[in-house]
Amino acid sequence: MSLTDTVNNYFDKEYAGHATTIFRDLLMNFKKIMEESPLEENDRLMNLLAIASSLHNKSLETFATEGLRERGISTEQIQEAKESAAIMGMLNTYYKFKGFVAPENQDAYPRAGLRMQSFMKPQNGKEKFEMMAFSVSVVNGCPSCVSSHEKALRQLNVDPEKIHELARLASVVKGLTVLKAE
Repeated sequence: MSLTDTVNNYFDKEYAGHATTIFRDLLMNFKKIMEESPLEENDRLMNLLAIASSLHNKSLETFATEGLRERGISTEQIQEAKESAAIMGMLNTYYKFKGFVAPENQDAYPRAGLRMQSFMKPQNGKEKFEMMAFSVSVVNGCPSCVSSHEKALRQLNVDPEKIHELARLASVVKGLTVLKAE
């Protein structure tokens, strides 16, 4: 089944009865990103899984996981995509804390001291892991992490159009998750 058909089936099932203009905007934005994006299909689905996990959106997690399995992505790679939300949740929370601390008090907290070995040899490769770290940081609203991962992606020669698309995906999924929670 094509990704377009899968997206349509998902919305017919999960958002039945939604007909507002807000829903339509979110639906059209999601479809455009999932169907016409500069991101590769696997990258769209990996980041969708990471973002959905971060937002505790179980139906989108299932949608992304099934799509990745259909494309032959290994269980370990899928698990890393899902769990990237957890490691980034920890880091986004910590670095937002650092950003809230008054500049004159920054020296009291010289280093995070948090284990981050998963960044060293990610299952999905450095570029894909950085993409997920970036998209989850966008949805979690951590300015220093967004900046750090955007810089890392640029150093890995990821096209700015793809980086922008990751931010758009995070934004749309956040909107869909809020709408679904009604």
